[in-house]
Amino acid sequence: GWPGENEDLKFYYPTNDLVTASEIIFFWVARMVMAGIEFKGEVPFDTVYIHGTVRADDGRKMSKSLGNSIDPLSIIDQYSADALRFSLMMITATGQDIYVSNEKFEIGRNFGTKLWNAARFMQMHSEGVPAAEWSSSLELDAGLLAPDDKHILVRLNETIAACDDNLGKYRFNDAAHALFEFVRHQYCDLYVEYAKETLNGDDEARRQQVLKIMHYCFSTAIRLLHPMMPFVTEELWHSMGYASDSETIMRAAWPQVLSDELMESAEITAEVVEYVDAKHDMVRVGRQMRADYGIAPGKRIDYMIKPHTAQAAEMLSADKAAVRAALRAENVTVDADLQPQAMPSAISPLGTVYLPVEGVIDVEAETKRLNDELGRVSGYLANATRKLENRSFVSKAPQDVVDKAKATKAGLLEKAEKLKSLIAALGE
Repeated sequence: GWPGENEDLKFYYPTNDLVTASEIIFFWVARMVMAGIEFKGEVPFDTVYIHGTVRADDGRKMSKSLGNSIDPLSIIDQYSADALRFSLMMITATGQDIYVSNEKFEIGRNFGTKLWNAARFMQMHSEGVPAAEWSSSLELDAGLLAPDDKHILVRLNETIAACDDNLGKYRFNDAAHALFEFVRHQYCDLYVEYAKETLNGDDEARRQQVLKIMHYCFSTAIRLLHPMMPFVTEELWHSMGYASDSETIMRAAWPQVLSDELMESAEITAEVVEYVDAKHDMVRVGRQMRADYGIAPGKRIDYMIKPHTAQAAEMLSADKAAVRAALRAENVTVDADLQPQAMPSAISPLGTVYLPVEGVIDVEAETKRLNDELGRVSGYLANATRKLENRSFVSKAPQDVVDKAKATKAGLLEKAEKLKSLIAALGE
């Protein structure tokens, strides 16, 4: 008498998706289809998602008989269930086999820690504020928005769209990568760092606007992450005050991209986004110069910027406070007519960044240190060159060993050239 017609059968048959490995398509999937057509008159599902085979790092298929399988419960105990889920999605390309080792699960664990730390940072600056209002809707005042505020909202829109597109195409790893890039790099590494200056400042209107954006972006991100990291996102949903105790994030509305009307009223344009991307690159080269000359990251120093265009000069001048904070500078001079004396410099998309080192470092001692380093690198380079000029080595050594030797030589050449340029900049 099976199957009896009942509500459960009507709800679950036919279903949508079947998830399986490729080796049982004929032995199981095809027979399910044939049996469904025979006994119910219709196919049991409309989509078959074929995933890869889980393999150990050496390429062998994981199995209990081989003794090379990983117990998921031990991974959960060591890293957490969310770390297990998210790490697998990050490393699993659609349809490809999965190479798994314990270290791979550090990806998800470290990402979860990043989420938790970002939440704690916002809580420190949001005491006594109804965060639920900030997470459900976004009100923007164009007069209170800085370029970095506009930039993060564009990146949020792109992330929502990428998640919708990739989940619809069953490209789970691409959705995971989009969220990882947004949360870790765009939000935590860039926007949270930028926001510190405003949150610790005296302009209360700006502070409130930045907090609204931070909460809206964060609450959106954890909703997008919930299918992949259900436990930490549920906990954060409540601990951040985005919902009452009786509500679950599972019932929260799926995020929608911000409307064109809102973006237009907030004066969010492609030019602003391009400027912020270029500013990030400029900050990177400025910080790299500091590191090259051994200047401590916390030491306040001066920078000078010669913009390439009048538009870049205008935007940098208006945004100078944010630039100074990002560079950890004492002062930043923006001048299109700058004619600096000889000093270390680096070119960025927005302009040339100069680092006045006089009085900041001991030029003579730094020159000696760089020359000593160049001497060591030159010695290693000579050894690498002799090895590759040895015909016996090149002909008899395995190809991967030869390739590694070539890569080592190329790296040493690049380092030697950089040291020479640093020494030349100090001696000008």
